[in-house]
Amino acid sequence: MRTKISMLLVICIILSMMAVLSSCKEEAPDVAATSVTTTNGSGEDPETALYEDLPSGSYAGYSFNILNSISNYAITTIVPETTTETIDSALFARNGVVKEKLGIELIETRMGYNEVKSTMQSLTSSEDFEYDIAFNEVHLQTPLAQFGTYLQVSDYDEHLNLGKPWWFTDAMDSIAIDGNGFELFGDLHLMYYDSIWGMTFNQQDFLDNKQTFPYDLVRAGNWTFGELEKIMKATYQKPGSEHYAIVSPRDFASAMISATGFVLISQDDDSLKIFEDEDRFVEIYTAVMELFYASNGPGKMNAVIADYKSQAYLSGIFDDLKPRTTRIFAEGKATFMAGTVGGIRMVRDSEFDYGIIPLPKYDTDQPQYISWIYQGASSCGIPATNTGVERTCVILENLAAYSYKLVKHEYYDIVVQGRTVRDNDSIEMLDIIFGHTELGYTRFEIDTTYRLGISDQVRKSMSDNVTEIIVEIDGIMGSVSTNVESLIEAYK
Repeated sequence: MRTKISMLLVICIILSMMAVLSSCKEEAPDVAATSVTTTNGSGEDPETALYEDLPSGSYAGYSFNILNSISNYAITTIVPETTTETIDSALFARNGVVKEKLGIELIETRMGYNEVKSTMQSLTSSEDFEYDIAFNEVHLQTPLAQFGTYLQVSDYDEHLNLGKPWWFTDAMDSIAIDGNGFELFGDLHLMYYDSIWGMTFNQQDFLDNKQTFPYDLVRAGNWTFGELEKIMKATYQKPGSEHYAIVSPRDFASAMISATGFVLISQDDDSLKIFEDEDRFVEIYTAVMELFYASNGPGKMNAVIADYKSQAYLSGIFDDLKPRTTRIFAEGKATFMAGTVGGIRMVRDSEFDYGIIPLPKYDTDQPQYISWIYQGASSCGIPATNTGVERTCVILENLAAYSYKLVKHEYYDIVVQGRTVRDNDSIEMLDIIFGHTELGYTRFEIDTTYRLGISDQVRKSMSDNVTEIIVEIDGIMGSVSTNVESLIEAYK
């Protein structure tokens, strides 16, 4: 029954969109043409001018080939094989509109992330054009950019409207080196959203401990480390069961440090600068470690997974936390869970209602909430061997635009959909987490994206409860400096 309903929904969406398109369609161009035209502004969407200048064209059934990686935590599908899930129905509807409008077929090839990387390396070496675009985790794409696999965004940005809301230029700018960027981020691939860090909380724990849900704190700009720690200390204990104040995967340190606005490695004109304010760094490191260890009651650690190379992890202290942190939270054994939005989506079948909020500010002097983007987020690269770049950009612009129109809100719904209720407060919070309001913005950390070494050391040291962090950082500064210099040279 659900499949039939989904298919009817898809058909209705496609028919309505086709009717809109045909009502404002200019005289059909030659089917063999690949030149770009724009709509006549007659109102492709009656409620907004957003879509009036979307590029159009007719590509005579061209097969647009997409290479895409598979993920164990995120939605990566672009061309769904079935429509049994509502998100697949939305993707199917988006694809139908774009295919009809541009006269193309969408072909998706899916592989493991390492296989995508090796495939693109091989195609670059042989100078073969097989895929129009390629998606993979950003930390695996950036080395390929240095290898010459992808075109620079500035080589084709004249064919894209990067000022539209379906493109995420802040994310692109945050990992550009010396102004050079090779990767696109936008609404057309949901793994980006699934890779942004936020928090979720067990509403029942709040009710049991007479705590007020933190939504108003967030709206007022007062959701801070101090407020989080206060609630953690008030709610960590649940009589008769093992219970934690917070659970998180091992990138907790990177995400929380980034949430304070502190930047480990920053852009400085045509170079990269390793942080110089050691006192500020130590202050923030200490505050994050307090959340890691000391906010869960005397002598009791939180369920924050240690770095795999740390002595704490190797010693077996964390063996009882081997189940996924999402499972621990979904079983009602924690008040908070910090992690990717993809992780939040995995607890939809929990027995309790939950809320979604951004990572906290360091203090109230911080102007905005900052959501760290995990380096596993998927980026889009246009291969240097692509022989139809303008055509590729037309297709990408339309896929991104109709994802914004038809897919994004469906995605929001499946993130916040609990067992019985839809939490409208959490939808508002997602807009903050994703940087869609002035209250918040998102960014990558250059150090984690390019794996330069500082974040790895910080995570390891925090797992081992090391307080003298500057001594540890000084010990690796030589290798970090070498990595930074090599990166700058590669992007020049």
